[in-house]
Amino acid sequence: MATPHPFYPVDLSLPHYVPSTLHFTEVLGYFGVAVGLVTLVVGLIVQRTKPCLSVADRLVVLWCCISGLTHIVLEGYYVINHRTLAGLSTPLADIWKEYALADSRYLINDANVLGVEIITTFLEGPAMLFTAHCILNRSPLRYPLQLIVSLGQLYGSLVYMFGMAYDGWQYMTPQPYYYYFYFWGMNSPWLLVPLLLIVQAWRVVLRHAKVYHQVQARNALKKSH
Repeated sequence: MATPHPFYPVDLSLPHYVPSTLHFTEVLGYFGVAVGLVTLVVGLIVQRTKPCLSVADRLVVLWCCISGLTHIVLEGYYVINHRTLAGLSTPLADIWKEYALADSRYLINDANVLGVEIITTFLEGPAMLFTAHCILNRSPLRYPLQLIVSLGQLYGSLVYMFGMAYDGWQYMTPQPYYYYFYFWGMNSPWLLVPLLLIVQAWRVVLRHAKVYHQVQARNALKKSH
């Protein structure tokens, strides 16, 4: 007999479900500690290797590292274990089970969610870390890469969230806490921050494109004389 589960819709079939071993406060605590450790380590590395880096660039580097590692580690765990996630008893599995109260598609091998997460894990995650590397080394690839990766993040987030709305929110526990804090609160950084980085990168790329065309125009004028 299958173990009863707390997820929606209530008739969701999860025959291999195993209840979480962690309380939701422990789950959030683990995630908070992980983010704090990444923040500390990245801050120390930047301060030691690039002390002259601007505050704005430090924040972008930090975002790239937190976001990239989240994609690779947390979402990568889902991608690898998506068929059996509901039956696993690990801290990462428990994090996903807690979030599944806001979106149980993560426990039923949903093709749309899996597709988005595969791209996020194997493309966007490494690309975010490479973007951080480019910022630290003042690479000319920084802004084009920042623009492309941020567009990918924004697009993936919108596809994921619109998919949930299109399905009528049936996979969410019908309580405001899961709607506002879990679904919107935990996903909004991947809407707002990429949007800001897109605007920043677009302005820089556009400015350099204008300079390039001005130089080309001057060279053409010189050749004509």
